[in-house]
Amino acid sequence: MTKIFYLMRHGQTRFNQQQRIQGACDSPLTALGIEQAQAACDYFVAEEIAFTKVYSSTQERAVDTAEIASGRTDIIRRKGLKEMDFGAFEGQQEFLNPPFKRDGSGYGDYFVTYGGEDSVAVRERVHAAMQEIMAENKDNDDTILVVSHGGAIAQFYRHYAKTSPQLKTRISNCAIFKMTFEDGEFDLLSIYDPVHKLYLFEKV
Repeated sequence: MTKIFYLMRHGQTRFNQQQRIQGACDSPLTALGIEQAQAACDYFVAEEIAFTKVYSSTQERAVDTAEIASGRTDIIRRKGLKEMDFGAFEGQQEFLNPPFKRDGSGYGDYFVTYGGEDSVAVRERVHAAMQEIMAENKDNDDTILVVSHGGAIAQFYRHYAKTSPQLKTRISNCAIFKMTFEDGEFDLLSIYDPVHKLYLFEKV
């Protein structure tokens, strides 16, 4: 059975606004971030998508986005969905980040020296969390929303979705990934920006 589910990034945070590195650390949604999450909610309502189960990383920015976008408060929190840990770089200005390699290696193990995570470890962690969620729901008809983070989502879909486009821009806040899971495999159907009301990708 093919299961369709939705994966999305959290809304804008204070650190996003200040262009600070934000992985394991957390900062609250800005007023704009709340508006972005509400735009996602409006999209789901317009498309008549009502979620019966909502998962989120344990981080505040993701949980708050999940509540606003879904209209639910019984969010199921999973540590495996958390953003990459940037170690000593947490909270610093984004220009201090090393170049991001788009060949699939991301930041590699650069941040491990500074107490952070390896990109491959993040990829595997998020994939394991998504597999667990799918396993928990293989025998039901629940409509599922999963809220995570830009880096974590990118590591996941670029390596585990059969269809994996290379976006020319960063994953926008509250971007909505419509995905499928069938026979142990994930695939990407579309990426929608509910703020600007446009598709960033649609599978042909």
